[in-house]
Amino acid sequence: MKKLILMVCILGSFSAQAQSDRFIFGFFPEASLSYKLSEKYSVTHKVESQHGLYDSNNLNEELEYEHSLTDLQSFIGRRFSPFVKVDIGYQYRIEEGENTHRTIQQVSILQRASFYRIGHRIRIDETFFKDAPLLFRARYRLKGQIPLQGLSLDPGEKYLAVSNELIYMIQSSEDDLENRFAVSLGFYFDDKNKFEVGLDYRTDDYLVEDKFRHRLWFKIGYYKSL
Repeated sequence: MKKLILMVCILGSFSAQAQSDRFIFGFFPEASLSYKLSEKYSVTHKVESQHGLYDSNNLNEELEYEHSLTDLQSFIGRRFSPFVKVDIGYQYRIEEGENTHRTIQQVSILQRASFYRIGHRIRIDETFFKDAPLLFRARYRLKGQIPLQGLSLDPGEKYLAVSNELIYMIQSSEDDLENRFAVSLGFYFDDKNKFEVGLDYRTDDYLVEDKFRHRLWFKIGYYKSL
């Protein structure tokens, strides 16, 4: 926990150096429930929510709570092998201004070694607005998982999860890039229950002139399988 707090302070100090940059900090809880329909097909339901505590654009001297968004997601997936899975999904986003609908398609590929796992995820999604053009995004995520107690991950042990995701987005004639880096400490209770706590650091507005945004989320997640 002390290391997480130190990382928050370091990243916050770094982003505050650029006066034109925007820095946001808050909490990011998420939870998911997965279950099998058959040997090949499975369903996942997920809810995640962002709660802002600080926004440099508001020039607050004190922390101020603000609900940023809540996403409700459902996926149906087909496993082609122990290492390859394809999913299609739907997301309903609740946020101030306008709630939106999103369709999602993704391919997940798993690599296993003697003491670590590496996952590749290629995803495309389309977000639909009432009075705005379609937002299209293409995403690639690389995620590694390393056991912290021995060469294999056994029930009751901890693990380290590190991921980085690059996102390209385009809406009408305007495009942008976003990068998401996350590091978490995981608690593997058994095959059906996992808990993670860590930091999720996001940067975007790379292609917007004289503008750049940093978002740092303290993230907690619970993942349940039936």
